[in-house]
Amino acid sequence: MPELPDLLYIERILRDQVLGRSVVSVDVKQPVVLRVAVAESSMTAISGKTIRAIDVRGPFIRFGLSGDIDIVINLMLAGKLQYQHPGEKSEGYRCVSLFLDDGATLNVCDEKKMGKIYVVHAKEYSSIPRFESQGVDILSPEFTIGRFRELLRKHSRKQVRVFINDHTALSAIGNAYADEILFDARIHPKTFVARLRPDEQDRLFESINGVIRWGMHEVERASAPIHVKVRDHMKVRNRKGSPCPRCGATIRREGVRGHDVFFCPECQPASRKLFLDWRKPR
Repeated sequence: MPELPDLLYIERILRDQVLGRSVVSVDVKQPVVLRVAVAESSMTAISGKTIRAIDVRGPFIRFGLSGDIDIVINLMLAGKLQYQHPGEKSEGYRCVSLFLDDGATLNVCDEKKMGKIYVVHAKEYSSIPRFESQGVDILSPEFTIGRFRELLRKHSRKQVRVFINDHTALSAIGNAYADEILFDARIHPKTFVARLRPDEQDRLFESINGVIRWGMHEVERASAPIHVKVRDHMKVRNRKGSPCPRCGATIRREGVRGHDVFFCPECQPASRKLFLDWRKPR
């Protein structure tokens, strides 16, 4: 799943490549991913329009078109955007393709067909689940330590991993960077928010800022095509069984509310007695 550093990289690349381009035609191979909230069909609503704006809001990437039409994409678990230069082959399972006036193509690929593409009138987002309910933008000036402490109090009964993944509170941290943030802050993912000490709250706030910006730097540095998920820089995510880069202990995998989480049981000791003691060899 593309996360915030990935989406911001995609935004920058596509601004260079498709901003100002017109959509000549649309090819819909998998209508199941489309949600059209305008009177016209998706092909009629999009064809002939010029891409005038591209921006990111939480897990969504929005394309503002001429004619007051917006395309809002939530790539979800397996979705990818691919910019296909003229003469190149497409990559992945194409669901929708926008053919541009310079001969390039913008593909939305999703082999699981879980992603969603919304075609709506500009600024009319009520039909897009979770778009308008996004919490504080973690890269904005509004994300201060004071605001963060308010959110911690509001969500005090949640486990910390659940809290930082809640997009109605923080917009937006995905599973991979949530693991990296908690590792950096040395906090166990099943710690209840109410049990975070003031110094842990400060560390968590600093880690959110630092790790997301580190991720943005690493994704930019990789300079991969936008359909490639860059994860080589991860320290604990999907590193089960590997040595911790900080202390050498074995990275473990645990479940939190149906999601896999990866952590170091030594650097991130449990704050309460759990069913399993992950510090013991297995």
